[in-house]
Amino acid sequence: MHFAAKGYEATPLRLIASDAGVDVALISYHYGGKLGLWKALVSSAAAQLRDALDASEGRAGGTSAAARLRCTMVAYIEHLLAHPEVPRLILRDITVDTDRSDWLLRELSAPVHQRFHDLAQAAVAEAAVEGTHLQFRVANFIYSAASQVARRERLSKLVTDIRDERAFAAALEAVLIDEALRCG
Repeated sequence: MHFAAKGYEATPLRLIASDAGVDVALISYHYGGKLGLWKALVSSAAAQLRDALDASEGRAGGTSAAARLRCTMVAYIEHLLAHPEVPRLILRDITVDTDRSDWLLRELSAPVHQRFHDLAQAAVAEAAVEGTHLQFRVANFIYSAASQVARRERLSKLVTDIRDERAFAAALEAVLIDEALRCG
């Protein structure tokens, strides 16, 4: 996905049309232009992520709140690994203040944050412990996981034992879930 790899501004609509084998006018007709196409792609990515997280919560079923949280966190990491364009979308406009970045926050990041925050609150309540900086911990997990997956190639030059897919997933779980959130 060009938007995830290059960013919105650096991706010409003609390139997307050429790759899709369609006339650029067809994209404008169906989506209203480049912004409409970008929003459709982000909405689709957000829906796929929601579906993956819903399925993981369903599999966790009647387990403890902490187990449901951990299961959903693992599913989030698995989804990012399977769809590397998603972390790039999450991170692409995070440092700029534009209408697009606000829309991305509302459509993709905020719903994911709310889901994890609700799960974390339930886990804290069930364990009868104090959940200090819970919202920040959740945001840190979401963005750290996205960042690590997006930078995997570069990280593998520094950290030799993460070249293997399973080893990388295990490292993400150990560092981002078990240690950082103390859920394991």
